[in-house]
Amino acid sequence: MNKLTTSLMSALLIASSSLALTACNSKESTAETQSDVAEAQAEGQQAVAEDAAAAAVVAAEGREDMAKADDAAEVREARADAIEDNADAQQDVAETKAKADYDVAVQKCDALPSAQQSACKDAAEGAYDAAKAKAEMTKEQKDGVADRVRQ
Repeated sequence: MNKLTTSLMSALLIASSSLALTACNSKESTAETQSDVAEAQAEGQQAVAEDAAAAAVVAAEGREDMAKADDAAEVREARADAIEDNADAQQDVAETKAKADYDVAVQKCDALPSAQQSACKDAAEGAYDAAKAKAEMTKEQKDGVADRVRQ
């Protein structure tokens, strides 16, 4: 290729890259944002409902195991296991809800002017991280209860 062709191709590549980056942070129309938010909410609700149903099964299994225990030591162990299993399941529910809330928040950020989108998305990510940390802390506390039950 000659220098002119190479320069022209480079200029086109830079221009198309700039347009692509600008489009990534451009403000969505209200209708598009509403549609995206509604879709994210529906998907989030479905995911949370599935995890909540799984958590209910885990809780039922724990009660069943405690009922089957033959002596106090087995009851204590079954109860501790149930506490841990429920803690895991509840953490899954909390983290799924946090992710769903994050996804909705990010969709809402797209309705803002491009200059505000980054800060909005950072705030959504901060809230998501805080919710996950709270879920982890709650699980650790419940695991501590299970350990005390075993003693």
